[in-house]
Amino acid sequence: MQQDWTGSGPLLEVRNLKTVFFLPEGISKAVDNVSFHVESGEIVGLVGESGCGKSVTALSILGLIPWPPGRIVSGELFFQAKDLRKMSASELRNIRGNRISMIFQEPMTSLNPVYTIGDQIMEVYTEHGGFSRKEAREKTEEMLKKVQIPSPSKRIHEYPHQLSGGMRQRAMIAMALACNPQLILADEPTTALDVTIQAQILELIVQLQESLGTSIVLITHNLGIVAEFSRRVIVMYSGKIVEEAPVIPIFEAPLHPYTIGLLNSIPQLGQKIHGKHRLAEIPGMVPSLNNLPEGCYFHPRCGHAKEICRKEEPILLEAEAGHKVACWMIAEGW
Repeated sequence: MQQDWTGSGPLLEVRNLKTVFFLPEGISKAVDNVSFHVESGEIVGLVGESGCGKSVTALSILGLIPWPPGRIVSGELFFQAKDLRKMSASELRNIRGNRISMIFQEPMTSLNPVYTIGDQIMEVYTEHGGFSRKEAREKTEEMLKKVQIPSPSKRIHEYPHQLSGGMRQRAMIAMALACNPQLILADEPTTALDVTIQAQILELIVQLQESLGTSIVLITHNLGIVAEFSRRVIVMYSGKIVEEAPVIPIFEAPLHPYTIGLLNSIPQLGQKIHGKHRLAEIPGMVPSLNNLPEGCYFHPRCGHAKEICRKEEPILLEAEAGHKVACWMIAEGW
């Protein structure tokens, strides 16, 4: 039976998502009651330090959490008003790559080393698009050209190890865009690339997004990338959303101490590194997900923490129009 994909409302809506990992050392709450939405044609930045639950959120949306040890224990995932959690395994397979695609962090480990780049992209066309082998090859060459890989008729026969890091990432983007998905989950798409190639890859993603009208969830720890390319920003810490706002208010008037710390740690032009003025840093480390502190998870690293922060967990509230924050300092008006 053909699915009706003409639902109204946001393209993606995540409601109260909880994903946990049952480990020998305890239960890790990787994603803890997370809710957000993505509109059609929108780029949303999902930011935070490593271990804050960004990648697990993306994998949860696609139903790719490995069991054991991980499991989505509660929440709803609506894509074009259809609940992904209520779909069968075959229905989800049809959506992955076809309507929702993912660009993974490290293409060298995400691409299969024993198949050529061409074979791996062609598989997307044959499995999800129903194209013949010949048609899939033509489409693959067109897509490689679109992502600015030179000599696509030659590259189609090459293996991942024969390509540079930037070329492998372009091949991953080609694979993600092959079936013109409505949503792309871009998980640290420029990791391990030098700054020049990073800029090229990000510009390429945005150009393709504008031409195809695709929505993107841009997962990164780099707030500079978010400032340039995203419309809205969602800040995560220890599996929770601690702040959400349009990009300009986040950068001009951040409310959560964690967001302020992330922004202060961005290097500034002319800033002294070994001189008097050093890069600002957030003290401490992200806590273990199976040994989280009571109250606000950020309070051991926060210079504004009071007794209520150590005992009670703050709720994500709208402090200003479109600007949400989970912080007792804002809620109580300190």
